[in-house]
Amino acid sequence: MEKYTKIKTILVAIDFTVKTDSATMLAVHMARRHKARIILFHNVMKFFIIDRTGRQMVGEDTISKQYNDAENSLELIKNSLQQSYNDIEFLTRIGTDTITNSINKIIEEDSVDIVITGTSGKQGLRELILGSSSYQILTGVNCSVLLMPEGSHKYKFEKILVPVRVLEKLNEKLEISKLIAEKNKGLISLFGISGDENPTAIRRAFIKMRESLKVSNTEHYTSFVVSNDKAVEISKASKDAEFDLIILTYQDEESWKSFFSENFFKQIINNTSVPLLFFKDSDIPGQDPEPAGYDITLPFPG
Repeated sequence: MEKYTKIKTILVAIDFTVKTDSATMLAVHMARRHKARIILFHNVMKFFIIDRTGRQMVGEDTISKQYNDAENSLELIKNSLQQSYNDIEFLTRIGTDTITNSINKIIEEDSVDIVITGTSGKQGLRELILGSSSYQILTGVNCSVLLMPEGSHKYKFEKILVPVRVLEKLNEKLEISKLIAEKNKGLISLFGISGDENPTAIRRAFIKMRESLKVSNTEHYTSFVVSNDKAVEISKASKDAEFDLIILTYQDEESWKSFFSENFFKQIINNTSVPLLFFKDSDIPGQDPEPAGYDITLPFPG
């Protein structure tokens, strides 16, 4: 369990939009507290569009230009950050596979502990069908993911909400929660929430985690509610008490009821305005939801 008591390498996904700014600043503040290094990452996907004649509509010249532009832009960001925060080691990486495959390669090569990505918290029709980049990262990478809402300035986590809603990896989740609370001099609010499934088991797990916090002398308080609307209850609790961070386990117990319904993750992302840390053990494989490219068949004359 030692790997959950240290954060040494943070990867922040850069897409050169406004939502990246808050995510990058959060990475900086976390790196200072944990004495960690930062990898600034951008992905240039080699996509293509082909009609029935077999013509490639997006060629290597375009990809090469995008790669060079991204390389130059990342270097400018790195140099600017290095001048302001010379106590942090900054690295740059560019991927050319799907975004999740690219990040997973870096996670393995550079021993990344946590990935930070910005999110607008808005799901349009395209994102609903293909998945937004933040949702793809959340479901596809092989380590914990911290989603930073666009425009958020919660860089220090003094009030941390830790829901107990599923039984998987609770001990590991508690360890990383205590680590973050320690580095931020923060308070943990243990929030048990049970629906119709496994209410007794959830309550027992909640009590066990509560006792563990007491033994560790971590500042905390606890509460327990019964509800099947877990995402709604967690969002409401975070707003009522103005929490700085919510720590969740990567376990999606809500299956899609229909093509257009929202699962637990998307409800949480769309209905909270604070950073969300989804704890994910490295032995839980990611699922790459991305297409490798766009293969669009156009009408062929004649």
